[in-house]
Amino acid sequence: MIELIVFDIDGVLTDGRVTVDYNGNEHKSLNMKDVDGIFELSRRGFRLAAITGEDTPIVDYFEKRFPWEFFFRGEKTKKETMQQIEKDTGIKRESICYVGDGKYDIEPLSYAGLGLCPADAVDKAKEAADMVLRNSGGNGCVWEMIEILEHYNNEESPHKYMYDRMLDHTVIFKRMVADPVISDTVVEVADKVAKLLCNHGNLFLCGNGGSAADAQHIATEFVGRFYKERPALNAEALTTNTSTITAIGNDYSFERVFVRQLEAKAHKGDFLIAISTSGRSSNIIEALKYAGENEINTLLLMGDFNLREDMPNVDYIIKVPSKVTPRIQEAHIFIGHCVAEYVEHKLYGEEQ
Repeated sequence: MIELIVFDIDGVLTDGRVTVDYNGNEHKSLNMKDVDGIFELSRRGFRLAAITGEDTPIVDYFEKRFPWEFFFRGEKTKKETMQQIEKDTGIKRESICYVGDGKYDIEPLSYAGLGLCPADAVDKAKEAADMVLRNSGGNGCVWEMIEILEHYNNEESPHKYMYDRMLDHTVIFKRMVADPVISDTVVEVADKVAKLLCNHGNLFLCGNGGSAADAQHIATEFVGRFYKERPALNAEALTTNTSTITAIGNDYSFERVFVRQLEAKAHKGDFLIAISTSGRSSNIIEALKYAGENEINTLLLMGDFNLREDMPNVDYIIKVPSKVTPRIQEAHIFIGHCVAEYVEHKLYGEEQ
């Protein structure tokens, strides 16, 4: 529940532009919709604060024009200022919304319970924010905020339901990009796959349920195309031939539906990407075991779970930092896309 809204001024309440008259006086413009929006937020019971890095005569206007409870000028360390507001009001950071657009807003955007930035904010601010508004600074973004906060504070709102899941998704991806092991592994795998395909080797993929669809999806990015017009690349999902899968499952066991196909098709030096949210599926383990015994390179994509005690040696393992199945699967597709894009660029450069 948001109780307090903290605003940067330039680039949020104004469009960030400054005009200078013949006497050297600076002028800034406001959108009256945003002016009304500030007062509407006050009428709706939100406590308001502003933190600006400027300390010029024009700041006097902004301080006096709006119903601020707190107004700070000449402040570059905005996160610390927000923490002081927390201490003075007893409002926890989870109940603070911060709105900013520039380099000095990156820390408070990350720190606040809800960080919002206008559409024309700097890239780093967009990365730090929880939401990027559709409108740019000084062009109606305050009224857009009102609608967002109305939904955000309503636990029954479909918008709130969507936001919570989008936030989970975003947090997981931010954790992934902050983990150098994941990034290094993706690039190293992509390099190996590129060399393999360049030498007419085979790339195989397998998974169960949603991960079976992911295996098929990723394989298609190689056989078809990702971005570039180029020759088809040899990738096969071991999840698509229903006659083969049902025959192996019926005549042998479901545990062997992937390994039996590898026995028929794979050779030393090929590559297997196995996908399992838990990392514990028996048919995945059997496929990885066979691959390891026959010098087939392996990558296991999974979630943040413990490995099975009988886990065979695997060349690469990427654990998505989540235990929630749909969030893990979303990340697996992203990783597959990264590998496919990297391979395509590695082999065909800037050719179209």
